[in-house]
Amino acid sequence: MKINIAEQDIIFLSYDEPNCEKNYVDLVSKCPWAKRVHGVDGSDAAHKAAGEISSTERFILVDGDNIVDPSLFDQQIDVDSMPANAVIRWQALNSIN
Repeated sequence: MKINIAEQDIIFLSYDEPNCEKNYVDLVSKCPWAKRVHGVDGSDAAHKAAGEISSTERFILVDGDNIVDPSLFDQQIDVDSMPANAVIRWQALNSIN
């Protein structure tokens, strides 16, 4: 089975990143259905909060210091070849190095 990224919840997870507001506005301009978890203390609690607001079986988590390439929403993932609890990560460009 293939899932379309554009059909999944996209959840923006932020705490106190200096550019998180700008990055969230950018994400919503590309993905109007994006949801947000902000200011939850502790990584584990923040990730659980993201899972709680998701209404899809799977969701895409975007960290607050990231900007999403719009081509992400054109991707499909073949989940049949993965374990049920698999975590999929995309590479990021680091503007510092």
